[in-house]
Amino acid sequence: MNKLQKYLAKANEQAPRKEVTVVIDGDEWKVRQLNLTELRECERMADKGERTDWFLYNDARIVKATEHDFPWNQEELKKAYKVGTKYELVEKIFRDNPEGYSKLLQAVREVNAGQSEEAAIEEAKN
Repeated sequence: MNKLQKYLAKANEQAPRKEVTVVIDGDEWKVRQLNLTELRECERMADKGERTDWFLYNDARIVKATEHDFPWNQEELKKAYKVGTKYELVEKIFRDNPEGYSKLLQAVREVNAGQSEEAAIEEAKN
């Protein structure tokens, strides 16, 4: 199989991702590793020119790492919390539960430890 055939075969393949489970208020949250595209999207969202919105960056990573398990983009949920985007929901849902937010963020950090664009590119080369 040549390089072209290899990557054509991978085009629709779902690569396995690491996943951890965190319990917050009796609910299990499944947190999965982000892929390169998701990491880039989170960084772009948080990039505000000469500064980075670290709160938005962290909220976006939480959404991306848990959206396979939680309906962040559900319209009724966004209306109930009076937000326009799923990324604004994180702050609203965990407004009175900073410990729960911290647990989720820590899980995102742990499952993505060593995950950077550079690391992902090196892994893809192998």
